Amino acid sequence: MILRADWVVPMDGPPIADGCVEIEAGRIVAVRPANGDDGERRRNAVILPGLVNAHTHLEYTAMAGFGDGMPFTPWIADHIRRKDTQTPADLLDQARAGAAACLAAGVTTVADCCYAGTVAQAAGEAGLRAIVYLEGFSVWERLEARIEAALDALPVTDLVTAGVSPHAPFTVTHADYAMLIALARRRGLPVATHLLESARETEHLDAFRDVLGPDTVAIHAVFVNEADIALLAELDVPVAHCPRSNALLGCGIAPLTELLDAGVRVGLGTDSPSSAIDFDMWAEMRTAIMLQRARTGRADALSAQTALELATTRAAAAIGLADTVGSLAPGKAADLLVLDMTGSTFLPWDDPVTAAVYGGSPERVALTIVAGEIRYRRGERDVLAATAARAKMIQAPLG
Repeated sequence: MILRADWVVPMDGPPIADGCVEIEAGRIVAVRPANGDDGERRRNAVILPGLVNAHTHLEYTAMAGFGDGMPFTPWIADHIRRKDTQTPADLLDQARAGAAACLAAGVTTVADCCYAGTVAQAAGEAGLRAIVYLEGFSVWERLEARIEAALDALPVTDLVTAGVSPHAPFTVTHADYAMLIALARRRGLPVATHLLESARETEHLDAFRDVLGPDTVAIHAVFVNEADIALLAELDVPVAHCPRSNALLGCGIAPLTELLDAGVRVGLGTDSPSSAIDFDMWAEMRTAIMLQRARTGRADALSAQTALELATTRAAAAIGLADTVGSLAPGKAADLLVLDMTGSTFLPWDDPVTAAVYGGSPERVALTIVAGEIRYRRGERDVLAATAARAKMIQAPLG
């Protein structure tokens, strides 16, 4: 397969005008200027690496809008109440819809914190690359045995791998944090955990020094202080940054520019529709830019280039997949998207990166490819909706 377009943005080098990407056996074999033998050029289009969503909950795809405007603590209580109405089949229904929505938006990789494990099946069916971190909560009986059994049962594939997620400090004890992370490391699995997302968390990261490491993604990190940032940098702990979720829940704005200046590995994530409307990484990039510029009072606080890196190369590095995805380079997995900018205000082209970040949207994604296979082509597949699952949550009695 050879894909050719007005622009190719490889991320590990400058954009290539009238460029092409050669794919063979699921891998990229060349990224170069096109020649006369490379077929028809896609006009008004740019080829980009597939987007890497560093934090999702695909099982909550049908939960958008519930509890809007509630403070964080009652909001999460309402979220749990509604989630408890769902059967495993309902959660699988939502996970399938979420996987389809991600592919339709140009996302080729997700790092998903998964309550029931259904995302592994949904991602496998859809051809979406995924790390599925199985969540653990201290209220569960025989927590270690339960997570061990769930890991053993998870349907992993070449595209779908396992991880472990101690949920958050307000749902997991320090002893269980240590146990779950030790379990993951015995199995050679990555870890992700929600840390310092809201003001309800009073412990800073030094309390977790003994368990944090390069394999442990800290999700949100809204309330990190200077000492926390220094510790993240010292221990090489990556961060998943979710600006829309943090803003909509009233949690605040994470100090992204300070994290990047300190050398912390940061990837952009959408969280779930329950807190951030949808899985639209294009909207997430723009929100990250606008919030950091507003927070710092600097128009150069976060560039379009860096925002795109946060959704590709930097996100891949944050979740431990930098050698596989995140850029278009020979030898890497052929995970990429074609973005059609026809009808946008960014044509004729000035800078394809700026055009893609500010003008990109799920509706403009023409093609999504994972491991060399076309997983989404605009107009050929409807994005699924988990309407039955949502109906149960709407009818759930207040308690």
